[in-house]
Amino acid sequence: MLVCYLDDSGKDPQSRITNIGGYIAREDEWKAFESEVEPYFSEFRVKILHASHLHGTRGEFKGWRVLRKQAFVARIFQVMSRHVPLGLAAGAVKETYKKRAKERGRKRTVTAYTFCFNLLIDWILTDVRIGKEANTDGVCFKLESGHENNRELEKQFYDIRQRHKLEHALRSICFVPKDNCRAIQVADLIAFYSRRHGAVLESVQGAQRTKYHPARCSTSRNAFPIGLMWAPILVRTHLALGFFRERRKK
Repeated sequence: MLVCYLDDSGKDPQSRITNIGGYIAREDEWKAFESEVEPYFSEFRVKILHASHLHGTRGEFKGWRVLRKQAFVARIFQVMSRHVPLGLAAGAVKETYKKRAKERGRKRTVTAYTFCFNLLIDWILTDVRIGKEANTDGVCFKLESGHENNRELEKQFYDIRQRHKLEHALRSICFVPKDNCRAIQVADLIAFYSRRHGAVLESVQGAQRTKYHPARCSTSRNAFPIGLMWAPILVRTHLALGFFRERRKK
């Protein structure tokens, strides 16, 4: 069975984009990852990996230089490259999503957070690398606990499963705390940095977006090139800017 660990980023009011991101792999591969990556957390004396703390050089990462951050993340993703085939993320511009949802006139529309989760379900079940395995062996979703819309997301998961008769493919969903495992912590990394990438993409027009590699979206002098987490693993990202984005006035 496949297990997909997901975390969110951007639920704070000042963030224009809400985002969900994470990684998916077989259950036995996650166990191997946890075992192999733990020595590096001990070596760097990191108890819990918080992406925002790493980026801002706060908490356990206070005083870290860029090279130390790079070395730490590189070791994590060296292990991941041996066990995790796919990373994925989806984001939506909050205000534009609300506006488009209102224009459609539906009595009830899911939040942007749940909308992003729906995108990821569709991607996993249709992905050329893992789609067949997901439909055959099934997927278990594990998201970080604490988000105010987790109950809505869980309800949507079961509604989709029942409506489309996907009980075998969409096996289960649960919510775990940040300190549950390293897998949910690395999900925080891709969620945090793919949101920042999305913010850059949202600020430029269509053709220009191809110029912005994820590694260029980290502007803090204390930050590290986030391309490190893209290099070893195929990562699919999607920002809901098409239908849900306001057209710029000419």
